[in-house]
Amino acid sequence: MKTIALPEELHKELTNLKLEQKDRNIATLLKKLILAYKEQKFLENSQKFRAMLKKSGKSFEEFLKESRKIREEIADEWFPE
Repeated sequence: MKTIALPEELHKELTNLKLEQKDRNIATLLKKLILAYKEQKFLENSQKFRAMLKKSGKSFEEFLKESRKIREEIADEWFPE
């Protein structure tokens, strides 16, 4: 187990949030916060990806088809017969 130093105000906020969420400890709360952060980043990147697809005028199926060609070329280059 590791110890981290936190400003008193942040510790109070985490403790209050822990009580609101009815978590057993702050570690559980931090895991939830990390998961929420990762989900948010995934959604942001997903929106960027959809915007780029729309800008390119390609459908997702077309993107997959093109990416398959690239993967096959890389596989052929890395693992020649």
